[in-house]
Amino acid sequence: MSNNQRIVSIVDDEIDITELFQDALSRNVDGVSVVSFNDPTLAFEHYIQNKQNYALVISDMRMPTLTGLELLKKVKALNPHVRTILVSAFDMQSIPNLQKYFKDGTLDSFIEKPITIRRLCQIVSDEIHNHQVILKNRK
Repeated sequence: MSNNQRIVSIVDDEIDITELFQDALSRNVDGVSVVSFNDPTLAFEHYIQNKQNYALVISDMRMPTLTGLELLKKVKALNPHVRTILVSAFDMQSIPNLQKYFKDGTLDSFIEKPITIRRLCQIVSDEIHNHQVILKNRK
């Protein structure tokens, strides 16, 4: 990973999803290094060690040991400038108080599965752009 690349992390307990998303984002989103995890605890450990290089964390909602929402809350607590996307096969209404998490800054985007690769790449590109704007404005 070069110094100017930012990390995008994909966290999902389904290996097929992480492999598909990682391959698609690596091929279609410039300027990022894509890593994936099937264990949210390992993903958070990696984040702690590399938080200054992170631009975006994408997490599935339902996973063992730690939900995606819990993971993203922990991520934002350490760095409120990193962008976050919650992914779920369930509609937004099935997640209690979801709008609260947008308002308090825990979530930046929500993706409902299934999603096309084109749409995924567009959302990720938008969030990477938003991250760059935030960093630029902090200087």
